[in-house]
Amino acid sequence: MGHMKKVIGLWLMVYGLWFMAGEVLAHEGIVDLTGGDVSCKGVSIYKDGHYNVSGRCDGLVYPYETTYNKYVLWGKTTTGGTMTRIAEVDRGYFSGNIASAFDAMYITAEQNSLTRKASMNQIVSGRVTPFDFDKSKVTTVTETTTATPTKTTTVASTTSNATAGTVVGKIVSSLLVVILVVVAIAIGASLLFRNRGSVSA
Repeated sequence: MGHMKKVIGLWLMVYGLWFMAGEVLAHEGIVDLTGGDVSCKGVSIYKDGHYNVSGRCDGLVYPYETTYNKYVLWGKTTTGGTMTRIAEVDRGYFSGNIASAFDAMYITAEQNSLTRKASMNQIVSGRVTPFDFDKSKVTTVTETTTATPTKTTTVASTTSNATAGTVVGKIVSSLLVVILVVVAIAIGASLLFRNRGSVSA
């Protein structure tokens, strides 16, 4: 009988731990609160026995009313459904924590940012979408590289063109020099023969 009690106790303890782990995962995720022209985005992460909630809002008007000039973020607990204060929304930003598991979130306009009871001035509401760690949904992006001409190639072709032009220029210059030398020799020879002819006469 005592052995059976131990087995049942162990089973209840394992079930309780599994249930708590399930609760943790159920309230970790992306915070998405909307209402009217106001939108709030954030994240909820379970750490050190608390849900740490942080994010920012866009579209909040300061003040909401003359006396209601503060905004407060609330979590509605799963056990009892009580509204628990998480943090003040200061200039659109919020960061705070809540110990109890919650299934809904709200932002209200308040007269006092430290109030423990939510007013009826609800601005936005929403829930936490659990993180999706399904690796089968991960898409891989293939990188494509395009070949671009490098300056080295251009310089090399320019250099080879310049070298060919230089060689052709040298050949042409050498031919001109040879032609001039031949012409000069021919002129010199004809003048020499003329002078000899006039002397012998």
